[in-house]
Amino acid sequence: MPAHVVYGDSFLVAGVVRRVIQDGGASDVMDSNHHRFTVGQTQPAEVVAACNSLPFLDAARLVEVEGVLATEETGGGQRGRGRSGRRQAAARTGWMQLADAVPLMPDTTLLVLVDGDASDRNPLLTALAEHCQVHKQAAPTGQGLNQWVKRAVEGRGGSITPPAIQAITEMIGNDLWTLDRELEKLSLYATGREITEPDVRTLVPYAQEANIFAAVDAIMDGRPGDALRMLAQLMDEGREPLYIIAMIERQLRLIALARDLTERGVVQPDLGRRMGANSDFVVRKTLGQARRMTLPEISHKYQLVLESDLAIKQGRLDPEVSLELLVADLAGA
Repeated sequence: MPAHVVYGDSFLVAGVVRRVIQDGGASDVMDSNHHRFTVGQTQPAEVVAACNSLPFLDAARLVEVEGVLATEETGGGQRGRGRSGRRQAAARTGWMQLADAVPLMPDTTLLVLVDGDASDRNPLLTALAEHCQVHKQAAPTGQGLNQWVKRAVEGRGGSITPPAIQAITEMIGNDLWTLDRELEKLSLYATGREITEPDVRTLVPYAQEANIFAAVDAIMDGRPGDALRMLAQLMDEGREPLYIIAMIERQLRLIALARDLTERGVVQPDLGRRMGANSDFVVRKTLGQARRMTLPEISHKYQLVLESDLAIKQGRLDPEVSLELLVADLAGA
């Protein structure tokens, strides 16, 4: 049986792994013939031993290993450069020895190596590619993402308008797990008809955040007129001034965190996790706002928000008046 390396976007990787296992005839092997390993919780020798074992009362042995490529990603996949000849001449060590073990595995073993993004120059990936089928799964972007959304809806027996596709991809980006979940919900909601942009704005939770972001953008860009119009629309939709102020405070807090993390050298793929944001849309917008302000400016705006919140809760100002004054102060700060 062949060995496979499947890496890249986790949503697409999961689908390819299911297909590889099914096509390899190993989808229904007994538990005793199915091994799942995670780097950091096992040793290379244990994986190699499992790969070399014949199946017990079964036609195949399935070995899944997660995270091996990451062990050779230090320095952007540069490990081993300038000494590749010596590495090939000598026995490989650590997880690199998997590359030597694959061609020696019995034909009854199906090895599936699963990982996230990896450099094309990753030395382990290069070595494994000599003996494994490699499946690189990159998340779609641009027109490719639009086509992915369209196919995902059609696969559920539905259809979706181009404006709706544009709206949902702007909100969520190419987070395929979240897109898939929201498209499932939208498909059920719009059974028997096309999914429209108003459906997306109504059902997808990121729509609310998108409106808040638009208002905050107007505030931070010094456009009080646009900001007041957007905030009035939010209140017309039933949002209370204190809720809107809380959302502005939350966004300023995220902006401050994003600014601090970027100044400390945290790279963008890790920012979402550190900020507690699950949406690429949220991370992208917050980074843009953080780049336009210094930490002292953010701190000053944050103080204005707290003072407005306190004025309402102490009964010193009408909520709507306090919100309007806050927007004017923030936009001119």
